[in-house]
Amino acid sequence: MVVLLLMAAAPAPAPAPAGEARRVVEAQLKAPVREDAGLSAEEAAVIRQRYLESIGRRVERAVDGAR
Repeated sequence: MVVLLLMAAAPAPAPAPAGEARRVVEAQLKAPVREDAGLSAEEAAVIRQRYLESIGRRVERAVDGAR
């Protein structure tokens, strides 16, 4: 009985990706495996910038002397 109540209170499973998100996932699955799993500094910077922009944070430029 308790198990049924817990199952009823659990949130519904997330829907499958749709639209552009689905196309991105499918493209990633079809892409060949990368031999070098690491990212270059430029790739990491682009990913960081896109992530921060996607969550609405302003991207600050690093001061040259800070690195």
